[in-house]
Amino acid sequence: MIVKVSVDNSLKKYFMHQAFLEAYRALGTTGKNPNVGCVLVKNNFVIGRARTSPGGRPHAEENLISQMSKKELKGSSLFVTLEPCAHKGVNGISCADLISKSGIKEIYVSNLDPDLRTSGKGFEVLRKSRINVYPNFLINEGFNYNIGYFKNFSSNRPLVTLKFAISLDGKIALKNKKSKWISSKLSRNFGHMLRAQSDGIMTTSTTVKDDNPKLTCRLNGLEKYSPLKIIVDRELQLNDSFSIFKNSNSTKLIVYHNSNNKSKIKNYPQNADLVYIKNKKNFLLFILKDLSNRKIKNLLIESGATFGSEMIKANLIDQIAFFRSDKIIGNDGLPFVKNLNLKTMSNSLNMKLIDFKIFDKDIYELRRF
Repeated sequence: MIVKVSVDNSLKKYFMHQAFLEAYRALGTTGKNPNVGCVLVKNNFVIGRARTSPGGRPHAEENLISQMSKKELKGSSLFVTLEPCAHKGVNGISCADLISKSGIKEIYVSNLDPDLRTSGKGFEVLRKSRINVYPNFLINEGFNYNIGYFKNFSSNRPLVTLKFAISLDGKIALKNKKSKWISSKLSRNFGHMLRAQSDGIMTTSTTVKDDNPKLTCRLNGLEKYSPLKIIVDRELQLNDSFSIFKNSNSTKLIVYHNSNNKSKIKNYPQNADLVYIKNKKNFLLFILKDLSNRKIKNLLIESGATFGSEMIKANLIDQIAFFRSDKIIGNDGLPFVKNLNLKTMSNSLNMKLIDFKIFDKDIYELRRF
């Protein structure tokens, strides 16, 4: 689609926002690779747009250049969310090389790639080809579109999002543990979208036994983007009668445990990749580091209050997605967070509001520590 816009320097922000939109559309689909978006501009028209392909290849820039003619590329401007790669792909050429030979005259880039195979090297290739390079353009906004990718490099763990559907007074279920349905259908559908945008989804054996979840994305057309399923089952209590195993026959689940019971290990569901963690003290941190090594960039946790509170107290939660309904459950309901044993108000945990939406009678809030 060609978008006509007025001639103005502020249009550069508009063009980069179009690239951000492409990156957002690729979120959760690119495997170990970052989700990158780009747009091509000529004479203040957007003449092409592309994003990283499902699975991570081809990259966004390669997809864009392949659909444009030499005439269209000559003298154009490229807006891309991440530094073009300098390492060569299966076709024997990098995105930086492709751009340098394309006829593009200038490039605006939001973020430097932390991958040492590229970091700064992509810009070097472009500058040697006499392409004008404008790095760090809307850098803070761009960071948010690949925050999980950056987290993997800076902290050797994924971006961890804890998701809760809660009542107006902050409860996740009635005293008898019944919780269907606290939130509206629209909220639940958006929750499935969050699953599709995540690389992995983690729960606990307690939640599996209580709720028997499938942990799949059940939005039409997005089922294939259901995230990798991860279970924390310390004592290997589960069996293949639960839905999470029945719906994962073709793909492995990861199960983290610290059980030495050989019988339980032998009889555990065969489609589970069992990972034994000997160090109980750093059990949770080991899980996140192992997931980072598996290139899980964005991890979504759907569990009860006990595990969520354990993760919060260990300072391993980056953000919480709240779906707050219009219902009041009362003080005998189950809270979304357990005791944190705070002594003063100054020790309370503060969370910045990142996103806000209204779904029917519900309010969605994404808050980040």
